[in-house]
Amino acid sequence: MPAILARLTLALAMLTVAMSSTAESVSSAGFRIEIEDGWVHRIEAASGSDHNWGDLIRIHRPDGPGLLSVRSFAAPRLVDPDVLRNLTNVPSATSLTFQRWGDYEGYQYDYVEGASFYRQWWLANESTVIFITYQCDAELSGLETDAIDRIVRSLNATTP
Repeated sequence: MPAILARLTLALAMLTVAMSSTAESVSSAGFRIEIEDGWVHRIEAASGSDHNWGDLIRIHRPDGPGLLSVRSFAAPRLVDPDVLRNLTNVPSATSLTFQRWGDYEGYQYDYVEGASFYRQWWLANESTVIFITYQCDAELSGLETDAIDRIVRSLNATTP
């Protein structure tokens, strides 16, 4: 009987921890992304004129320095790494590593322009392309990058 009681207590404790999490899943055309605790989001509906673009999702911490913007595009065919590399518009002399982010693969590039730090991703899963940009003051660029990377790695492909 004590073993059953111990297992029941452990199961209840695990359920309580799972229910106390306020992380949220947000979906748009072709993907779902997990928003971490302490972060908020807003969705700007895509214009009705171009059905290939998904809604724009903006994610940030209310007291944080930066903004993460995520938007999908439904390409007419499968997107291969070369096409995706061309979409980056980063000079070909600049080495970019093709890597996996959740269910998506593609390129990530960091740069500073003026007083702003940018981290951009160009990712694809079959014919869904996701464009992601994180922007903050250059002096504060290291404060949220780990959390931002976790959020981007949470990408799951869905049926558009």
